[in-house]
Amino acid sequence: MWQHSDAVQQRVDADGNWLRKTDGKIQDQAIEREVDAMTNTESFQSHTRTVDDHSTESVGGVKKIEALGALKLLSGGSASLAAVDDLHQATGRDLNLVVGQKHNATVGGDMYERIQGLRESITSKSQRLQAPKNWIGSGGVNIFQVVCDLLDLVQDMNSQLAAHTHGPTPVPANAAAFTADATKAALLSAKLKPVTL
Repeated sequence: MWQHSDAVQQRVDADGNWLRKTDGKIQDQAIEREVDAMTNTESFQSHTRTVDDHSTESVGGVKKIEALGALKLLSGGSASLAAVDDLHQATGRDLNLVVGQKHNATVGGDMYERIQGLRESITSKSQRLQAPKNWIGSGGVNIFQVVCDLLDLVQDMNSQLAAHTHGPTPVPANAAAFTADATKAALLSAKLKPVTL
């Protein structure tokens, strides 16, 4: 046992347990420092660590960080967050994402979005949605199908007008124009139906 005062002492008990205590400052300086222990517990009022070069930490199990105030991760270069298994994000309030240049997202399977309120998408240049089959509308109404039905109706109307007569009068003089319009409507419908879900 070595004791300067009640607040400054260093001692070892009969079981080999060491106590080092001071109300001043403890400073260690070394070219290399190695600590090996089965269990390590540290308690601080505040904690600051400065690493002049690279820092690597390897955890064989689960690493858990809890911050009751806020958690900030800042990088002067790039930042990567990756998981071999699932990756989850959750917040009780808003999720704000700011991208300075391009936002790329690649999904290997399906992508589902469920929004309880309003979704608003505004672009200053253009917007392109591309898929082999499309559905835009409500749960029971697909506007693509409505347009297909409208084109079929226009085709039928023009075909009927081309052959329409009043009693013994001949077909309209512009019957060929009605027939051409019916053909155009049929072609437009043929383009739209394959991409309609």
